[in-house]
Amino acid sequence: MVGGVQFMGRLYLAGIAAVFIAVSGQLQAQGSNQQADEEIAQGRAMIQAGVDEIIRKELALTEEEAELFWPTYAAYRSETRALMDRYTAMITEYMRRYDSGDLSDEYARELMETFFGIKQELLDVKMDYLPKFKKILPALKVARFYQLENKIEAEIDAQLALAVPLIEPT
Repeated sequence: MVGGVQFMGRLYLAGIAAVFIAVSGQLQAQGSNQQADEEIAQGRAMIQAGVDEIIRKELALTEEEAELFWPTYAAYRSETRALMDRYTAMITEYMRRYDSGDLSDEYARELMETFFGIKQELLDVKMDYLPKFKKILPALKVARFYQLENKIEAEIDAQLALAVPLIEPT
């Protein structure tokens, strides 16, 4: 599939990201934290299944490459999933505070530190796995993998940017 992630893949991921934020906000407003957590977990599982399918199709791995790639990818995903759990919690907390009008300079400082900390840790994980992926795949496929990761993250971030309201300065 020349040209990276196809339109349907982008549309699928963007739709799931939008649903994730909408469901999160609606359920938080209703006060059902357990139900919100379950819906978010289901949405994230759907996103990951879609991501895995895109990567499977776009990398066109040989049998030998796939045998080595998928276990390494699973370990990579495990580390990035922990960071994304923190990212999800940060966004959910922000939405709750935004809706209740509970924003302050102190919280804004904490929010920025958390956001940039998570982004830095995510970059660190990606850099840690780069040599591991380069040992098992040709450099062109590793580069394509990271391009796909970047495109997928950009699609999700774009949907989050549309759904998450900006802080109103006082």
